[in-house]
Amino acid sequence: MAIDPELGFEQFFARAEPVLRVALVGAFGPQLGRDAAATALAWAWQNWDRLAPMDNPVGYLYRVGRNDALKEIKIQQRHFLDPRRPGAEPIEFEPMLADFLSQLTEVQRVAVWMVHGLGYSHGEAAEVLQCAKPTVATHVRRALAKLRAAMEVELDV
Repeated sequence: MAIDPELGFEQFFARAEPVLRVALVGAFGPQLGRDAAATALAWAWQNWDRLAPMDNPVGYLYRVGRNDALKEIKIQQRHFLDPRRPGAEPIEFEPMLADFLSQLTEVQRVAVWMVHGLGYSHGEAAEVLQCAKPTVATHVRRALAKLRAAMEVELDV
């Protein structure tokens, strides 16, 4: 999502915040993901002059939020907290799904969450993850295969 030169921060925020938030929540859970998105958007406000000319500002902000979340996980690990699902809310369906999702790579987890969990297109997910659409498709396909194998689900075709 390149920034229109006439677009101000408020309009950019309105377009970018939901995409950034769902990607980071998919990667780090509800609480840590929302906190990371807020940190990234605060950075965007403080550095608007640096962010505005970028080709993919949402992708850059995803990395800012990701780095913030990883720092928080390290802090939590030092305090003997479970870093796998910080702040996660109880899951009301498959009780082992969170454990299965934690076995995926970060990019696979985010890609499958954005595409199948939230209905984003491969193109939209690719923009946030800073990769090509076919790469997102590969991440999603591999993630679903890993989840099916771990959950012992056979695909009906």
